[in-house]
Formats: sequence, C-alpha cells, structure tokens
Amino acid sequence: MAFKIAARTLLELGKELISSDEVAIYELIKNSVDAKSEVICIRASIVIAYSTYQKALDDLEDGLKTSKIFSNISEKILPDAPEEPAESFLNKLKEAVGSKARFERVLRESYTLYNWMEFEDTGHGMSFEELDDVYLTVGTRSRRKENISGSAYLGDKGVGRLSVMRLGEKLHVRTSTARESRFNTLDIDWTLFDHDSNDEISAVDVEPLRGKLKPSKQDKGTVIKVSGLLGDWTLARFEETLNGPVARMLDPFNAGYANSLIHAYHNDKRCLIPSIPTKLLKAAHASCTVRLKFEDDLPVLTGVMNYHLRNAQRKVSLAGVEVYSVTQKMVAKRGKKGHAAVVSTPIRAQAIRDLGQFEVDVYWYNRSIVEAVAGLTEKAIDTKDQIAKWSGGLMLYRHGFRVLPYGAPDDDWLELDKRAFSVSGFKLNRQQIIGAVRVKSTHIALGEQTNREGLMQSQASGALKALLMWLLHVEFRGFINDIDGYESIKKREAMEATQEFRKIEQVIYTNLEFLREGSPGANSLVQLKQLESNVKKLANQCSQIVGKTEKIIKESEQEYSKLLHLAGIGLITEFIFHELDRTLEQAIGTLKDTRSEVSDNAMLMALEEQLKTLHKRVSAFDEMTGERRQVKSKFDMVELIESILESHSGQLEREGVKIEFNAPSSPVVINAVKGMVIQVLENIISNSMYWLMYQKEYEPGFSPKITIDVSGSGRIVEFSDNGPGIDPDRKEVIFQPLISSKPAGQGRGLGLYISREIVTYHGWDLSMSSVVGMHRKGRLNTFVLNMDKAK
Repeated sequence: MAFKIAARTLLELGKELISSDEVAIYELIKNSVDAKSEVICIRASIVIAYSTYQKALDDLEDGLKTSKIFSNISEKILPDAPEEPAESFLNKLKEAVGSKARFERVLRESYTLYNWMEFEDTGHGMSFEELDDVYLTVGTRSRRKENISGSAYLGDKGVGRLSVMRLGEKLHVRTSTARESRFNTLDIDWTLFDHDSNDEISAVDVEPLRGKLKPSKQDKGTVIKVSGLLGDWTLARFEETLNGPVARMLDPFNAGYANSLIHAYHNDKRCLIPSIPTKLLKAAHASCTVRLKFEDDLPVLTGVMNYHLRNAQRKVSLAGVEVYSVTQKMVAKRGKKGHAAVVSTPIRAQAIRDLGQFEVDVYWYNRSIVEAVAGLTEKAIDTKDQIAKWSGGLMLYRHGFRVLPYGAPDDDWLELDKRAFSVSGFKLNRQQIIGAVRVKSTHIALGEQTNREGLMQSQASGALKALLMWLLHVEFRGFINDIDGYESIKKREAMEATQEFRKIEQVIYTNLEFLREGSPGANSLVQLKQLESNVKKLANQCSQIVGKTEKIIKESEQEYSKLLHLAGIGLITEFIFHELDRTLEQAIGTLKDTRSEVSDNAMLMALEEQLKTLHKRVSAFDEMTGERRQVKSKFDMVELIESILESHSGQLEREGVKIEFNAPSSPVVINAVKGMVIQVLENIISNSMYWLMYQKEYEPGFSPKITIDVSGSGRIVEFSDNGPGIDPDRKEVIFQPLISSKPAGQGRGLGLYISREIVTYHGWDLSMSSVVGMHRKGRLNTFVLNMDKAK
C-alpha cells in the first residue's frame, strides 16, 4: 500500500500555492540563476489582454453574434502589439465569423498562439534524462544535497518550477546541455491537472521528446514559453512589475545589476529595471551599517551608525554572550497556573553559528525635512516619492536575491510600525526606512516556506529577527534620540511602570492556588495562607511607595533640574518595580523548581524567606522616596555592601556565583543619601548577575565570580566580574539612557544611567576601568565608584 496522489495536487503546489504572478516570474528567474546563466531574456508578446479574451468568451456564451464580438476584439488590439502577429490573429478570427463553435475554437487557439511570455537563459540546460528524471520529478532534492556541500543555490525544494502554471495554461520547454547535439522538448497542458479531474497523477501522460538538431553542439540553456496567459500583460502592467516587485527581488542597492542579468522586452520594446539611486542613499539623514562575523568561533556584531544631519557617529559592538543575550526571547505568561510571570524561550548558541554571517544596511529619512536632491529630484515631493518607492523596512536577501515577503508594503516583520506610535521621542517606522539584510546561510539553517511567504520558523531565523529588532529598536533609535536630545522617559511612562507589580501580584496568587491544590496537608494550607497574607503586605508596601512618588512628582516638577527629576523620581520608580518584577519572577520559578526536589514544608519555608528578603529590599528602596529622601547621613559603606550581598545570598548560591569581597578591617564611613547608594550598588550587582548567568549558559564549565574591592582609603570601590565585559569604545555609551544589550522590548536601559546620575548628584564619579583584558581579550570588566571627588 502507498499514497495515491491526485493529478490536481500539482495545481495546489503551483498555481494555488504561489501568491502572485510576480512571485511566479521570480521563481523562473531564480531557476535560471541556479542554472548559472549570466543573462536571462524575458520576452512578452501580447496582442490582446486576457480580460478582452475572457470577455469575448463570455459574450459567446451569452449569445452575442460573432461579428459583433470580432468587432469588439478588433478595437481592443493593443496599440503596441507586433504588426504581423496582430494581423494574423485578426485574420484567423475573421475567417471564423458566422460559426459560434468554430469562432470559439479559433479564438482559444489564436489567443494561445499569439499571446505568450518566454524566459530564455544560457545556463547549463537539461539533458533528455534530466528533463525526465529531474524536471518531471516533484520534490527532487539534488540541489539541497549540493547546498549542504557548500553550493549557493537559491532554490532546493524541487517545486518552484510548478509556479509557472500560475502564469498560463500551456507550457513549452526547450532545453539542451553542451554535451548534446539536439534540443530536448516538453509540452504540458496544465488544464489536465485542474480540480475537475479525478485522475491520479500517473494517469496524465507527460513525455519529453528529442527535438531538432542544434545549430551548434556547444549551444546550451533553456527556454520556458508560457502561453494561454491568465493575466493582463499590457505594457503598463509589465513595466509596473519590473519597476516594483522585480526591482526589489534583485538587490537594488547593487546599481545596474538587474539590467545586466535580465533583458526584458514587451512586444520588442526593451524595458529597464530600476535600482536605488546612489544619490538618494547619500541624502539619508541617518544610516547604519552592521555585520555579524565570527572570530575564533565567537559571534561579533560590529558596525557604525551615522547621523549625517547632526554630524554624529557611534560604533556598534557586541561580542560573544552579548550577541547571545540579544537573541533570547522572554514571553509573558500572566495569570496562568503553575507558570512564571515571564518565561524564557531560549535560543541555543549553535543557532547563531547556524545563522552565520550577515550584513545590514539601513537608511533613515526624516520625511518632515526632506529636500530636493541635486541631480536626482527637483522638489521635496519628488524626493518623498523616491523614498516611498523603496521604503518599507528591511528587505532580506540571500546571495543577492530577495527572500519574500520581508520589506513588502504590507509586511512589518520587525514591528517597526507596531512600535512607532507606542513610544516617545524618535518615531522609527517603515515609511522612513530603506534597508537590506544580506544573509549567507543556506536553506538548511534559514529554510523558506514553500509558498514563498517567509522563512520557516527556526532558532536561526529567530536569532536573526531578534538581532535586527535590537539593532533598530534599541541601538539605532537610542542613538538618534540621544543626539536629538529627546527626553529619555515621560512622566506617564514612569507612572505606568509603577503598576507592573500588580500584574505579578496576581500571578503569585494564582500560583499559590496552584500549590494549595497540590498540598492537602493541614500544615501546608496554614503556611500557604500566611504566604498569601505576606504577599498582600508586600503589595501594600509597594503601593505606599507609589503614593509617595506621585506626591513627590506633583511637588517637585519645578524644584529639580530635568535630569535629577527623571533620575530621582520617574526613572527611579520604574527601576524599583523592574527589579521587583525580576525578583518575583525568580520566586515563582523557585515554586516550581523546588517542588519536585524537597518537601512541601521546606519549599514553602524557602518561599517565606524569599518574601522576607523582598520586604527588606523594598524597605531599603523606600528610603529614597520618603519626605527626607534628599537628606544625607553617615553610614558604613562596607557594612552596606555586606548587607546587600546578604540579600542576594540565595540567588548567588542557586546560581553558583562566587563572591570575593576585599575591604579594610575598619569602617568606611561616607556621608550620602543611603537609599540612593543602595540603588547604585543593587544595579551594579544585578547587572553582573545578568551577564554571568548568560555567560554560564553560553560557556560550558564556566565558573561565575564577582569581585568587590574597597581601597584602603575607602574612597574607591571596584566591582569586577568574569562575564563577557564590554567593548572599550562603548565604555561611555552604556551610561546613556535607553542603551541596552538585552533583547528589544525587555531591557529598559535605565539602570546604569540612573546610577551615574545619582553618583554625579553626590559629586562622585562612576565609570569603567580602562584596564583591558582583565578577564577577556579586548574587553572591560570593572566598574569604578570613585568617591574622592566628593565636596
């Protein structure tokens, strides 16, 4: 027994699977490219439009006289139709006037004979055996095997050739290799495979034939001739297809390439394919060029952003674990029993290697200040039209040919429009962006869907999207915002952030109910009830902080400078709940992780201890939001650091992080706002923990370590870890607002910015040590808090 395949299956794999005529043409172009043809000739010979032909058939069925139908057709002959074919077409029809049956037969035959589209290449061609064994074998995998071995074929599924049936009902193939003396031919009538047929595919006879002798045995290549066209291929439609979809299908940043590869003719008129004008790209207000490469198997994302309008430039540089971190995806699981509030969907480090090298070019235009471009446009509106023609976001290319549909008018694969109107400051949307991503990976890592509607979902494609979203939404947008001086955050956004804990609170209650259902013991139920009560107390404690913050904002908008207002009020409030969210997420994870390992009582006791720690940490944060929040006091810095490390002890132990704390034996007394200093220390430690955990995931056998050194004078504190570190060129960039190496939409990029503002408020300095390579080659790994500058 075996599957039986109906003949109409080919229709579903070809005509009905391909979304448009333009995609069908693209498939034929790619086949010729894969055949190593240096030139592809596309010829369209059109006498009448398909709509005119179809209208004539409808009129026949409705009983209109053949003489009248002939008259109507005569008036609809295309003005640019070749003279001889048009004359022959009309003569044959005229002879059939008077007989409905004959007129219909001649009309169908003549439409097929005189209206066709031809694709000719000079590639390696197909032998008689290949025409039978390869072309007529659906799903052949010969190219995939070669792609695995390093070839760069654009197609490897073995079904692209079926897309031709979308263009027309008849197919004629003439092909030959340089080893043969004759042409090989194949004729297919696609109507034999329509939905009215109940035949099995093997019942439809399709046989290749040996054709005429070739003028020269060395002649090679393939001619695909499609007739019985199913679309209106007027000159306007043909040129529109070349100017729009086809122009984007071949990398339009490579000026002149499309016209050197494709020679397109419509009724003997040469039609050119445009590329993006170099002058238009040079007129961009900002641009970004980035590439992912590998150095000693380590992924390195490097490049440069230029804000030409402001004469500003910034380097892009991520390496190793930083690249890995950006690709990780966090998914909200709000309110689901037994789930953490936010869970990770990890992408393996191998997925980045599978993705391989790629390059990105982005050009941004501020449409509100666009001007005429010398030598290209005369008015600003003309420049806007040029931008509109090529914009739409980042188009994706492999070996110089586009992977559809990315960057199409209705495709927002990088969520540019989705996010553009949900943020303050610089609006980055698809209408402002002309850009391309060029990948080199094979179909094995980045496979395309059979319907040509995007890449198949895989970890490599997920890594690509995550890296691009970080580049556009975090890095590029943050760069322009910084140069333009936009506010980093609005009061409304800060206040919205203060309510995030309410969502987490509900998840905690849901998970406590989840535990209650699985813990029938009386003691467990009592403990769970107490836990729920403590969670409510914690939530009330947070609400009180929010209330104080709201009052402070109302009282202080005229009192503080912009930076201190942002850092000390709105941003600090958001940061509190960002940290609370992360800690509670860990608590929920503990609920599930420990349940299968220890008894219910032990697990509940562990959770109780964690909640106590949270209460202490929130109480410490509360010190900077009270009425005396700006009052300095004297306290022991060493004792404070020890206290904070103790509050993180459970996390440090779980993650296997070794702490080395070196400090003078005598107290180090400083005069500062204690709550603010707590936040600086918390942020630096939390920052280290984040990167150490990703380094641990990325590097097998890695032993994470944090070292804190307090100088003999007590005026300098150094915080070092053996994580990935940062590029020396970014040692100042990381302190700017909204700068983050976390995935787009997950890292707020506020912690280090707030910390430096707090330190500056005290007259101190927070920076990165200039010592390169302490733990990793070419990287910085140490934060330095210098309190010697205190006044």
